[in-house]
Amino acid sequence: MIGTFVSIWDCNTKICTQAELIIDTGEILTKSIDINNVNFLEREYFESEDGEIFEVCPECHEYILKTVMKESIGKTLYEIQVCSNPDCINQ
Repeated sequence: MIGTFVSIWDCNTKICTQAELIIDTGEILTKSIDINNVNFLEREYFESEDGEIFEVCPECHEYILKTVMKESIGKTLYEIQVCSNPDCINQ
């Protein structure tokens, strides 16, 4: 899926680069760019050409987040966002 990798930094600085999302794995392929005068990354997401938004993992910055069900006390279930990369610490 072709789209745009978007990074939102402090002071609402928005940086966009062309990217491709591999749907089967959740991996985002994009070129690195050098940026200056920003300090804190606030959010990253992939936006497809048709406007669909996929949040990017705040740990590895290379895969989208996916929703999974986790079991809680008393066998109740709740949704949690985890990285699509099985090797990422955001599991």
